[in-house]
Amino acid sequence: MGLFLGLFFGQRITTRPQATAGVVPARPWQAAPPPTPRLSPDPLTEIDGIGPAFEQALNALGIRTFADLARQKADELAARLPARVSADRIRRDRWIEQAQQKVDDQA
Repeated sequence: MGLFLGLFFGQRITTRPQATAGVVPARPWQAAPPPTPRLSPDPLTEIDGIGPAFEQALNALGIRTFADLARQKADELAARLPARVSADRIRRDRWIEQAQQKVDDQA
């Protein structure tokens, strides 16, 4: 009978589900998770001593906002930066303090 109906409707009707590798069945009753909010990057070049090259190097490390920079320690940051910058320069130019001031000003 299934064969007859399948021929009639132009479909093949089978009694067992066909395996589909890697396909997860849709569950319309489950809402998709909300998108993760992405913080837009801050213009790190507003920090005295940080130019476009250092901004790009910081962004490559995942430091994209003033808050990200304010959480850093000068020695660890200097060791992670591929560009030639010393911890003394970071301290002298007060990158971290300036970033913290920007965070405080935004609040």
